[in-house]
Amino acid sequence: MQLSINIPDNIVFGINETEQSLTQLLKQKLALELYKSQQISITQGAKLSSMDIYEFMKLLKENNIPVINDYDIEEEVEAARRLLT
Repeated sequence: MQLSINIPDNIVFGINETEQSLTQLLKQKLALELYKSQQISITQGAKLSSMDIYEFMKLLKENNIPVINDYDIEEEVEAARRLLT
C-alpha cells in the first residue's frame, strides 16, 4: 500500500529535510508508535522503517521504548508452539 500526504512547502523548507529523509523519518515515527501501542511486531517495525531488526531495536532504545514486551514474548511463545506441534 502506498500512502501520500501533503505537507506545505514552507514547513518542508523550514525543517531543512529532503523528501527522502522526511519520508524515512515519518516511516520510523509511525513504526515506533505502532510498535509502542502493540499494533505491530518488532519485525514488522523494522520492515516498515526499512531497517534490519538490530537497527530498529537500537531506534527503540534511543526513543525509550522497551525492546521486548509482553506482546513480543506471547508472539514468540505461540510461534514456538506451532513449530513443536
